[in-house]
Amino acid sequence: MTTRSFIALPIPKQTANQLGDVAAKMSYQDKSGAVRWVDQENYHVTLAFLGEQEDAHLEDLAEALDNSVEESGFMGVLSHLSPFPDARPKIVAAMLEKSDPVRRVYQQVISAIKSVDMEFDKRKFIPHVTLGRYRHTKNSYAGAIPLNVSFETHFDEVVLYESVLTNSGAEYEPIYRFPLDEFEFASGELTS
Repeated sequence: MTTRSFIALPIPKQTANQLGDVAAKMSYQDKSGAVRWVDQENYHVTLAFLGEQEDAHLEDLAEALDNSVEESGFMGVLSHLSPFPDARPKIVAAMLEKSDPVRRVYQQVISAIKSVDMEFDKRKFIPHVTLGRYRHTKNSYAGAIPLNVSFETHFDEVVLYESVLTNSGAEYEPIYRFPLDEFEFASGELTS
């Protein structure tokens, strides 16, 4: 049996609520319905899209991820909103700043995938959260996007998700969770 899957950093509920509020305002301005807005419960930063994979191969990958992902939990900044990609926008996204912890987690995930000889989408890694998808690429909704927003959020786990396609959009179910090492905050500084 196969499962359509991907690996991602889930967005914590508080940040998802903040992003959801911004998306709701944009949705209200989107009078033409140019964008299909994503349910905030589905907000995440994709690290690797795997597509259809054999379930047994996903079990091998889960073991590899468990052994490979060694990053501590970390803070990240969703720095601005943007139509994405630039040339022919397909989505409205909140862009995640590419910090060292983000790069390290991404590299650890890719190493785990390669260690089990699994195929995956090799597009350039541009960390972002999809807030909405353009219904047609010819639609131009970019003018209504509030470009200057900034949300600081924490990431404390990597998740291997199943993606189930439905008529109302994709639904994501966690298959395996990989907690990042504990972290604590004291006076606004990251300590371990």
